[in-house]
Amino acid sequence: MSPSNRKPRERLGRAAWLAEGLARDAAYVTVRQLGALGARRRGAAALGPDGSRVVRTTPAPPSVRRPPAVVLIPGIYEPAAFMDPLRLWLERRGHEVAIVEELGWNLRPLKESADLVAARLEELGIADALVVAHSKGGLIGKELMVSHPGLAAGMVAASTPFAGHPYSRFAPTPSLRAFNPALPALAALAREQSVNSRIVSVAGAVDPIVSRGTELEGARNVRLPVVGHFRILGHPAFLELLEGVLGEWNCWPVPDR
Repeated sequence: MSPSNRKPRERLGRAAWLAEGLARDAAYVTVRQLGALGARRRGAAALGPDGSRVVRTTPAPPSVRRPPAVVLIPGIYEPAAFMDPLRLWLERRGHEVAIVEELGWNLRPLKESADLVAARLEELGIADALVVAHSKGGLIGKELMVSHPGLAAGMVAASTPFAGHPYSRFAPTPSLRAFNPALPALAALAREQSVNSRIVSVAGAVDPIVSRGTELEGARNVRLPVVGHFRILGHPAFLELLEGVLGEWNCWPVPDR
């Protein structure tokens, strides 16, 4: 095939790939939001099998630390149960999982949200947790690491606009305009780099909502072959990466006492 014929075919193939990915992303967020709303109505949002908000399962062998506790922080307009599939995936692997129902629809300022997460972790007696966050949740997670040292030892953040969004100043609501990178709170968080080395920032190849700004200087920045903003949370490539990060934690030796 001549180069002149190959280019249109390549463009057509990419267009089909993008269209399929965006359709799958829309389907994913629709299903998850409906599921989360249903859970809230039943009063069973993000609850474990015993009805608690945090689940502890099989203890780790004495030669290694028990699987690290994980706190899930969803994105804006995402109730806690939005991340239920990921919560269940973690629980099946023996992790204690904390969720923060108090965040509601996650519309609060970053510092206020981080304080809510910190209060929840302190109430549960959890320290040195791994934050697994989506979108705005990654900003809250970084604020938690900065403002409340010792509660979160690290974070895996998916589709997080660490640099803000350049067009957010035109958004219709204050909660969306809060992603304006010129605002003091977001600018100050962006300048704070002391915790970046403990963050894994994961982005999809194409994200229609966070087009850029997911990379953090000094962090581990990963781009996966995923189209979309939401379905990355359930994508096999993301779960494989997360399992690898958790595996690194699980292999830490128990410190001498």
